[in-house]
Amino acid sequence: MGGLDIYSDSIHVNLNNPAAYGELKYTTYSLGINYNTNFISSDNENKTLNGAGLDYLSIAIPTKKFGVGFGLIPLTSVGYKIENIVESEEQNLINRFEGNGGVNQVFLSIGLPIIENLRIGATAYYNFGSLNYARNQLLQGVEISTNSEDSSQISGWSYQFSAEVDVILTQKLKARGFLSLQPQSGLNSQNRRIVYTRSSINQSIEEFIEVDLDKDNLSTTRKIMPQKTKFGVGIGQDQKWFLGMQLNLSKLSNFKSEFPKRKNVAYKDASQWIIGGFYIPDYSSLTSYFSRVVYRCGFRVEDLGVLIDNQPINSTVISFGLGLPIRSLSNANVGLEIGTNGSSRNGLVANSSLALRVGLSLNDLWFIKRKYN
Repeated sequence: MGGLDIYSDSIHVNLNNPAAYGELKYTTYSLGINYNTNFISSDNENKTLNGAGLDYLSIAIPTKKFGVGFGLIPLTSVGYKIENIVESEEQNLINRFEGNGGVNQVFLSIGLPIIENLRIGATAYYNFGSLNYARNQLLQGVEISTNSEDSSQISGWSYQFSAEVDVILTQKLKARGFLSLQPQSGLNSQNRRIVYTRSSINQSIEEFIEVDLDKDNLSTTRKIMPQKTKFGVGIGQDQKWFLGMQLNLSKLSNFKSEFPKRKNVAYKDASQWIIGGFYIPDYSSLTSYFSRVVYRCGFRVEDLGVLIDNQPINSTVISFGLGLPIRSLSNANVGLEIGTNGSSRNGLVANSSLALRVGLSLNDLWFIKRKYN
């Protein structure tokens, strides 16, 4: 639904809204994976890149008083390999840039109903991972190349708090309001930089130096993660349809990462508008499977808050999805996202993407005392 966080019900887990755990009625196992194709273009070149990954893995358990959940979410990922050739009459200069790694989150969420139609929740995230960047430079026809590698080990805590309220409008219609706050947090970064030369013939390292980062106070740094606030409103009919709108704000101007430095990158506050919803023809149909399917769609526009060479980067995404009943209350969710971000003007790179997302939501009853054997 375009990334809409405001909606929740009793059989699905909403990982981005901890208050939703207060509505959960069934133990829910959730797994999400994705396969994406990116079409990269610049002023003079086009590339197509494919990749796959994990979206989330979680277990959520309801109790009489509250709901609780835990799991794993990949937060960021780095993966690129770029080669640039500077041609000259004497010798061509080849520059190569590589990056890999990412940051993951393990989380623990709790949500509880305060009064009828009002729920609050909180999530604690432990963030961990590694980021690796390599640069390589060599002259064509010369055996020895110059290399440098930067690596960072990331760790630290972050938190999210949310509340949602339902307002009964008529016998069938219900409105919902949603508020979420993720306070600013800091992650520890243990950094290392090495510089060496390598033989292109046998790949042996000729000279090796580990740079002393302590003298510049860069061996241990803090990555400042900005405050994020979400507001959402929606209206719908239970087990029939829902339409919602959401505004996400991020104080990205406060983002700080001292290692490695990006001289041509700056940050400003980011914003994201989302509209999305779903429709179910007949939730209780016994004769038509497709009448019980959940049909979803969404639209998202975003100012990413990133300036590259003083050029802002924006994103637009449209999504479609199906919630396919499997058995009992379990279901498979299939989604297709089509998006664009960036621009190929002024020496930048544009990215058009196509992503297929598949999620499994398996439900069971725990802690229910049997009345009959």
